[in-house]
Amino acid sequence: MNKTEMLKLFVLIERIYPSFRIKNEIVHYYFDYCRDFDYEMALNYIKGHIRRSPYPPSISHLASTCSLLSLSAEMSDSRKWEKEYVLADHVS
Repeated sequence: MNKTEMLKLFVLIERIYPSFRIKNEIVHYYFDYCRDFDYEMALNYIKGHIRRSPYPPSISHLASTCSLLSLSAEMSDSRKWEKEYVLADHVS
């Protein structure tokens, strides 16, 4: 995710949760942690959080959730590759 996408997420959180305030230092600080995350994945997490919680999401929880989702997606991709490899080996 780029810095503009991350700022869009912060603006969304700020609009829903007025107590959440965006500060430039916070954006720079968390961007280092979140730059490797998929924007759509983070947006979906925040939308789900908005539906179930009256409190703003913790950015550290967002980061850990996105890390777990990314890892899960990578594992799923590697399992697909493994199945294709096994099938290709049996076909040859």
